[in-house]
Amino acid sequence: MRTTPGRSERLRAPRPGAHGGPVTSGSMVPTLPVPLLRDGLARESARFSLRRVAREVGMSPNGLRHFLEGAAPRSATRVKLECWLAAQGKVTRPPNLGQFIRLLNELSVDIAPAQALELGRALAELLVQSYEVRRLSPPGWVRDLLRHYRTRRGKAASEVA
Repeated sequence: MRTTPGRSERLRAPRPGAHGGPVTSGSMVPTLPVPLLRDGLARESARFSLRRVAREVGMSPNGLRHFLEGAAPRSATRVKLECWLAAQGKVTRPPNLGQFIRLLNELSVDIAPAQALELGRALAELLVQSYEVRRLSPPGWVRDLLRHYRTRRGKAASEVA
């Protein structure tokens, strides 16, 4: 008598939702716009294979192919696709100083440079505090960020950014 579930039983087991039950279209609302979902799945399908992604998602290869070609998914299928794609969100490398500064510059286009600098400084300090609350040492990129946004002596705030 087998005590652990077999491969086919594991693949069909419902994934827990936010409430501990299975994820259904009623327990999770899709959050990604369909074009972004389609793009993410197309990238993963190119990285692995259409059949593999379809099998892991729990749908047929033709169903996945039709979705990638523009078909509108049913809400339950969309939830499955989003859950699977979210589970693939492994970070392959840690963020770095340049990525953070570029993102902050994009987000602060409409505010004054001095305000953008202050925002960067506040976010860097918040990150450091968040790590310290968890009793973790901030990673190198966070320490670099903090150093970058500290006001340098003899320079105006607008010259630092």
